[in-house]
Amino acid sequence: MIETQSQLSARQMFIRYWLPVIVYAGFILYLSSLPIRIKQVPFPYYDKVFHFFEYGIYAGLWYRALRMTTRLPSSGRGWTGTATFLICSMFGVGDELFQAFMPYRVSDIYDVAADASGAFVAVSLAVLKGFITRP
Repeated sequence: MIETQSQLSARQMFIRYWLPVIVYAGFILYLSSLPIRIKQVPFPYYDKVFHFFEYGIYAGLWYRALRMTTRLPSSGRGWTGTATFLICSMFGVGDELFQAFMPYRVSDIYDVAADASGAFVAVSLAVLKGFITRP
């Protein structure tokens, strides 16, 4: 039997939509706290590619959670996309500031740009293609 949104309890909605966002944010911060020393890089700017995809996934989780659990205006995809992009971009800034205080880590404005770019592309795909729709 397929459940509709109205049949889900608040607890079920939290577990289904918001817990993945929280766990993934914790995972990002965990990775940011690791004292990583890489002796040989696999390809140029590999870390920017990693940031791009890391925040693309993060934005997808945020977009899904906001889209499915909030009541933004009827043109919700645009509002949801804008909110998601801003939240993920600000989290990227905070993540880089956090890294500035970690041993063997550096804060890099280009990492923030890669984070925001990944979030922007993911949100754009979700909004334009309508990947996530309310039932």
